[in-house]
Amino acid sequence: MSQFLDLVERFAGRLGFELAPAWRSQAGDPDSFSLDDDESLDRLSARLGWRRPEEIRGRPRAHQFPLLMFDPVEGWALAEQFETIDAVRVVSPAFSGLRAIGSGTRFFLPQFPRLRDRENTERAISVFSRSLLMRKKVLFSAVVATVVVNLIALATSLYSMQVYDRVIPNSGFATLWVLTVGVGVALLLDFILRTTRALMIEREAAKVDTEVSEFFFARAEAVRLDARPPSIGTMAAQIRGWEQIRSLLSSASIFLLADLPFALFFILVIFWIGGPVAIIPLISFPVALVLALVFARLIRDDTAKAQVNGNRKNGLLVEALDAAETLKANRGSWHMLARWNALMEEVQLHEDSVKRWSSVANSLFSMLQQLAYVLIIAVGAVLVTRGEMTPGALIACSIIAGRVNGPLLAQLPGLLVQWGYARSSLQGLDTLMKLPLDQAADTESLRPAQLESSLQLTDVKFGYSPERPSIDIPRLDIRAGEKIGVIGGIGSGKSTLLRLIAGLYAPSDGRITVGGLEMRQVAPDILRRRIGYLPQDTRLLNGTMRENLLLGLSDPGDDTLMKAIHDIGLGQMVASHPLGIDLPIAEGGRGLSGGQRTLTMLTRLFLSDPDVWLLDEPTSNLDQAAEARLMQTLRSRMTEDKTLVLVTHRMQLLSLTQRLIVMANGRIALDGPTQEVLAKLRGNAQPAPVKLATSGEG
Repeated sequence: MSQFLDLVERFAGRLGFELAPAWRSQAGDPDSFSLDDDESLDRLSARLGWRRPEEIRGRPRAHQFPLLMFDPVEGWALAEQFETIDAVRVVSPAFSGLRAIGSGTRFFLPQFPRLRDRENTERAISVFSRSLLMRKKVLFSAVVATVVVNLIALATSLYSMQVYDRVIPNSGFATLWVLTVGVGVALLLDFILRTTRALMIEREAAKVDTEVSEFFFARAEAVRLDARPPSIGTMAAQIRGWEQIRSLLSSASIFLLADLPFALFFILVIFWIGGPVAIIPLISFPVALVLALVFARLIRDDTAKAQVNGNRKNGLLVEALDAAETLKANRGSWHMLARWNALMEEVQLHEDSVKRWSSVANSLFSMLQQLAYVLIIAVGAVLVTRGEMTPGALIACSIIAGRVNGPLLAQLPGLLVQWGYARSSLQGLDTLMKLPLDQAADTESLRPAQLESSLQLTDVKFGYSPERPSIDIPRLDIRAGEKIGVIGGIGSGKSTLLRLIAGLYAPSDGRITVGGLEMRQVAPDILRRRIGYLPQDTRLLNGTMRENLLLGLSDPGDDTLMKAIHDIGLGQMVASHPLGIDLPIAEGGRGLSGGQRTLTMLTRLFLSDPDVWLLDEPTSNLDQAAEARLMQTLRSRMTEDKTLVLVTHRMQLLSLTQRLIVMANGRIALDGPTQEVLAKLRGNAQPAPVKLATSGEG
């Protein structure tokens, strides 16, 4: 087992994860048991206080490596990556190299606990750097190839020098053919290395692209709903900022940076061949770098503002397309067009400034390159006439000088613009990284096998703005199996209360427990499995009815699906469509009525069969027949062990409840048995909570 612990430690080191100092001592006697079966692995995880390593089913994907690998014959090893279709590069205490994948080979991903003192201060740039560092060997190979390519670059220069100095004066055609063949071989090798290097970098950059995009997509999905920015479209544009950074990872950009250190080497070669001529590139190169820094500073603010306004523009586009029905019905298209044009002018103002400075930089760098060439020829000509330098050496120095300044001066203006936009994109991604998640980064999720469906709110406060809390509940106890109705006027906090109980919002103060456990400590997937939530505004995903019904669920089979569909009242709609359950659904559920969208999500809720049901105005879009059918279905589903919290303005639905809560101004105004509360409301001179309640946001 000690060898296994060594591998775990090495695995953690690869990921840059800090293990607790005394973690090994918790494992107990290293020789107490082997780790050849699942039971022993579970016991070890229990001793360490860690979650059991997650087994990767099927063939692991590239981004999942490194992984721990177990082979029944060879034992445990650290798998780094696939080398062939059926072999993995591994590191083990006894062996390092390729290991074939057998029928009994299994892959595991350790679930390390987060140290309490490790705050989530990760920045966006670390996401990219971590992905790049996982490819150190590829990058090292690219560096080696770059060194060889730059050495080969001297071949043409030295060839020219030998031809002018030895071949032409002496008519040495035999020497010419030897030199020509030699430089031809060198150029062929240069082609092979450049092509291989480019393909290798582009391949790995594509993998980095996939990994990074997956990370930021998952990160955006994990952001708490109450912490999202006002404009989802702008947020989406910020997330896509990784594409700007991705452009810097192209082979051209990387090779430019890789070639820069060789400038000094080429200057030394020029000094060796041409002596004083080296002064010219020695001066022009740092001048070019200083000018680059100046232009980078000049365009920094404009690129940042152009990026921000561009994100706002993309956000407005998403908003306009999403709200097309509202805009058309209310003649609001002109208003959105005016906002669009204003943002376009802002974007163009700053982009024009960037383009002007970029054009100036291109012209200036081009002039600097030509000036350096002219000065080298002029100084070299003087030295040649004095006999201090050969004509061939002059030709060679001019060619090598092009290697010093050429790539830098040709590509630097475009790279400066790319870096300006990438820098702004990194700032936007950093903003995303700072948003709170469903599960706090510095806590270890609890994954209880059983979770009681009781809920408790203690001193809970929540507000969409800090100055005005929309929820203020000193105490609310919901016992397991209770059936509770919630009513109240517009803006009373009904819907917000449901979102808090569902774990979609986090209270600014106080605590919410489920089954006696702090809600924020329970893994989000466990909460979603135990707590079912139906919002007022149900949105379906682009796809099929089947895909929407099975969202996040295992397929129970067509018989179970059709039974749930018929029970909820969608049987006729499905039966009348040629594709049945696989009928297409547009984004948001366009083409379906509000009632059909609601019933679709209710069908999914029935299939998931949660312990806690949170329903927000489930019948607001239903006719009387559909409402009656739904009530009948709910009565059959709401067994004694099921907890129900029902927000409604329909008095008929209150017959499903035993307890009634009346909300007013974010507080609980009344709480008690349903009939007693209703009697109090009927005797109240101002029965506003019932009469004013609507299907709007609570």
